[in-house]
Amino acid sequence: MRGKVVKGIGGFYFVRDDESGQVFMGKARGRFKRGKNILFVGDHVEFELDEAGNSVITDVEARKNCLSRPPVSNLDVLIVTFAAAEPEPSFVTIDKLCVGAEGAGLDVVIAVNKTDQVSRERLKEISDIYSGIYPVCPVNGKTGEGTDKLLQEISGKSAAFAGQSGVGKSTLINRIAGSGSAETGSISQKTGRGKHTTRHVEIFGFPDGTDVYDTPGFTSLDAPRLNRKNVRDFFPEMNRYRGLCRYLDCVHINEPDCAVKEALQNGEISESRYNSYLQIMKEVSEWRK
Repeated sequence: MRGKVVKGIGGFYFVRDDESGQVFMGKARGRFKRGKNILFVGDHVEFELDEAGNSVITDVEARKNCLSRPPVSNLDVLIVTFAAAEPEPSFVTIDKLCVGAEGAGLDVVIAVNKTDQVSRERLKEISDIYSGIYPVCPVNGKTGEGTDKLLQEISGKSAAFAGQSGVGKSTLINRIAGSGSAETGSISQKTGRGKHTTRHVEIFGFPDGTDVYDTPGFTSLDAPRLNRKNVRDFFPEMNRYRGLCRYLDCVHINEPDCAVKEALQNGEISESRYNSYLQIMKEVSEWRK
């Protein structure tokens, strides 16, 4: 039998059978509990049923990709989620998630939650930062407004929400996957951060083949091996100007006759995104010293 690991708790794995859609709880053979053979939620596996009807995972297929924190595999899309307000968006944090997703080979969808907390003008200002780079979905997790468009963007794909604590990821998952499917929490007035978050990784499946990964504390991605050249490549809007700078190896900071800096001055590239680019480039340079 073939299936997908949709949850793992305390050494037990829940496997969804590909044919029937039924979920079986069970364990894995011993060799999958040690070292590099540990199982991730999202793994495609071979399994059999014991006499009691519990699943026994016997083999795991090669992964398309995997993340170690959180431990998930076979993702297609990262839904980079932030609140329009409460908490205020940290655009450099958002852009680091986008860079991490680009480095992992994932598509990016931007979800701007809590749209009722800001004016239309402010919402447009925020959305315009990413429009033309990634699909942007203004949403309201409490009312469900905008979630239809979000589901269309990830239809038939495996997607995970990532973002700062307290931006409403679990509320959004509850809204699109069904009430009570993910634990939610309010914002701590003292810290401005979420007080209570999801405790385990779990996948919620949809009839059209969409899988939504509910992930605990997914606030950052393990950075790929970044350097000044590939950080540049992980900003899609800059790739449009490839070959137009005076220098082929231009990193768009201090070089003369830089097409990207000219585009920035002309308003063709977001100042917010460019500032994040400079910050990430600075951090990468410090890491590599």
